[in-house]
Amino acid sequence: MRLVAAIIRDACFPVVCCSCMDPVDTEGLCPKCWSMIRWITNPRCCVCGVPFEFEVADGMLCPSCLRKKPHFDRAIAAFEYDDFSRNLILKFKHLDVTLMAKKLAGWIYAAAAAEFRNADLIIPTPMHFFRRLMRRYNQSELLALELKKLSGLEYEPRILRKIRRTPRQEGLSRAQRLKNVRGSFGLDEKYVSKICGRRVILVDDVLTTGSTANECAKLLKKHGAAWVSVVTAARVDI
Repeated sequence: MRLVAAIIRDACFPVVCCSCMDPVDTEGLCPKCWSMIRWITNPRCCVCGVPFEFEVADGMLCPSCLRKKPHFDRAIAAFEYDDFSRNLILKFKHLDVTLMAKKLAGWIYAAAAAEFRNADLIIPTPMHFFRRLMRRYNQSELLALELKKLSGLEYEPRILRKIRRTPRQEGLSRAQRLKNVRGSFGLDEKYVSKICGRRVILVDDVLTTGSTANECAKLLKKHGAAWVSVVTAARVDI
């Protein structure tokens, strides 16, 4: 009966590539689309995670972090955000392809394994109530839940809140992004004890200028977090 059920399932709901929708044997990407992903590896900035184009010594910072270090201690992304990966992220965020959360989380976990080994708590980047109502889900929460399963770490989505609705960040300059998110996040005082002296992992789908991650990390540090790592599926090389 199980074999028959599997045959019927495969016939009615064939497994397809997350990107091109061609048939595949297992969930994820077909070999061609897999080869299109630009994975981020060392050398990269030891704080913001931006990849370097040349070999550098361990612990090197990029020019941006040398000028002003962010409030978060480290940011790690699995792959670069380009024309190809943008298609994956947009499907996940806006086209309800939520099954991709498990695959994206697996790539994040592989890229940031050391951060998870040393962390205490996973927190998703919050979304404003009205935006969540329109989208019906927060993609950062979906990723964080999958990362909780992979790591076994405590997960707490109630600590950070988006208290002010802001325009979308897409198309804004770095300065505009910083201004846009300033003061837009809050922290629920009931859960402050959960972050005091602890190492926190903040989860999001894409890191662009880091303005959102920086504002959240600033708030977490202000209320006692000992360390804040930011992990994302993708990052924009700017």
